[in-house]
Amino acid sequence: ARLDSAEAPGPAMAAGGSRAGSASPIPSASSLPLAALNVRVRRRLSLFLNVRTQVAADWTALAEEMGFEYLEIRQLEAHADPMGKLLDDWQGRPGASVGRLLELLTKLGRDDVLVELGPSIEEDCQKYILKQQQEESEKPLQVAAVDSSDPRTSELAGITTLDDPLGAAGWWWWSLMITCKARNVTSRLSLRSASLPVPIRSD
Repeated sequence: ARLDSAEAPGPAMAAGGSRAGSASPIPSASSLPLAALNVRVRRRLSLFLNVRTQVAADWTALAEEMGFEYLEIRQLEAHADPMGKLLDDWQGRPGASVGRLLELLTKLGRDDVLVELGPSIEEDCQKYILKQQQEESEKPLQVAAVDSSDPRTSELAGITTLDDPLGAAGWWWWSLMITCKARNVTSRLSLRSASLPVPIRSD
């Protein structure tokens, strides 16, 4: 099933669909983080881009487009899988996303990668979206209000534990202090009433 209903097509998808013979657009990929891509896709990207050729852009050209500097690229060359390391390092940088990766591959003319890996990338994106939706639906319902009683004054209307800098702990302590004070007043009234003289009728 396509992911057209998940998200609207982004700029990266528009760029990918503008070339003849390029991969089918992947609308859901435009804003997803790079973490959506699993190991299988990353290894296949390495197989395509780790190879140095004179006729196609390799991982070094992609690294430059991602904003890596010369010395950073030289350090990546020391790794057995420079493309895989490149993806790992780029993943933590601002603007890194699946859609941006596809846009850069299109810009570099690597339509062969898009055509070959497009279905696998779309599958990873679909799994990522479904997982996020499932985790969101399993989150417990958060109730911010202290209780369901109506506030007695307009000043207290809408006040919750979120309005107090101490949070729920502050509200708990405040309620405990009020309870203790109320018990003290009750105890004092009981002692006072017990000490009052009771008139004795002498009929």
